[in-house]
Amino acid sequence: MRGLFAIARAAVFGIALTGGAFAMGIFGESRPTNLTFNDAAHQSTPIMIDGLTINGKTMGAFPTLASSSWLNPRGGGHTLTDLPWESEDDQIVDVHTEWTEIETGRAYKADVSVPWGELHVEDVVGVTAYMTFVYGRNGEFMLFTNAEPDPKSGQHNGREVTRVCGQRTPSRDQNYGLRVNEIPGLGRLIDRRDQWMAVPDLESNCTVEGA
Repeated sequence: MRGLFAIARAAVFGIALTGGAFAMGIFGESRPTNLTFNDAAHQSTPIMIDGLTINGKTMGAFPTLASSSWLNPRGGGHTLTDLPWESEDDQIVDVHTEWTEIETGRAYKADVSVPWGELHVEDVVGVTAYMTFVYGRNGEFMLFTNAEPDPKSGQHNGREVTRVCGQRTPSRDQNYGLRVNEIPGLGRLIDRRDQWMAVPDLESNCTVEGA
């Protein structure tokens, strides 16, 4: 994956020096060595996270349900872990994630690459970067940072860093309804299906492809 972003690194490095003024202004040239992250999906479109890697490191055991607290994903999974770097001069955080919509069974994957200077950074237990991964409808994937309301939407996902339309991966489509006894929380979610199906769908910038 890093090879795909090699050309883009020179361009985004300039963004890290300007857009990351907050992080660098406090911590100088020190890159974050730790990471804390949340995940969220809208209540009307619950999803199963099938995989998440950051800078090539797997972040947890999968599959796992994403939090359905779209407006406040800080109530979901919250993890403090090491943030690995490939080399001493690396400035880019690479994220790869795979997921499946519970209702439709449609699977997606997405890759995003951002300068660490675009992330909210604090000295918690070492220099720590904050990320929130938000999964929308039709394969929409968004990366937010910090715990403040987004200035554009007012939602408590944090400040939006980037969003992409994930790629459909039909070969991974599956019916998670058949696995309610395997995955913690899935049975309760399926039992409440009538409730989340009645919630109006949130708008998405992505369209279904390869359905």
